[in-house]
Amino acid sequence: MNISLRTKDQTFVFSLDGSLDIYTSLDLKTLLEDQVKNQNPEVCINLDQLTYIDSSGIGILIKALNYVQALGGNMCVANLKPAIEKVFKVSGLTNYFEIVSPDEYSARFTSV
Repeated sequence: MNISLRTKDQTFVFSLDGSLDIYTSLDLKTLLEDQVKNQNPEVCINLDQLTYIDSSGIGILIKALNYVQALGGNMCVANLKPAIEKVFKVSGLTNYFEIVSPDEYSARFTSV
């Protein structure tokens, strides 16, 4: 998996490309915790290029959300493909995460 990061002020956009699974999930956790340290961050995880997610990946996203919320910030996931969105729905995560549509993502995060 490749992770790219764009940041501006206290806004962080992590774009994932490939598979978020047992082999790659700790890479996201490490990068996020290394970069996001100040209070009140705005974090978006862009899943536009994500092709696969397993329970380890879901667990890391939940840990990331808890970490960001502990800093007083907000975290969303954006651009879910239908197969990834199905995993979120089956897991009940659509009620847990803020899900951002492609249009809202463009409006909120393209200037980052």
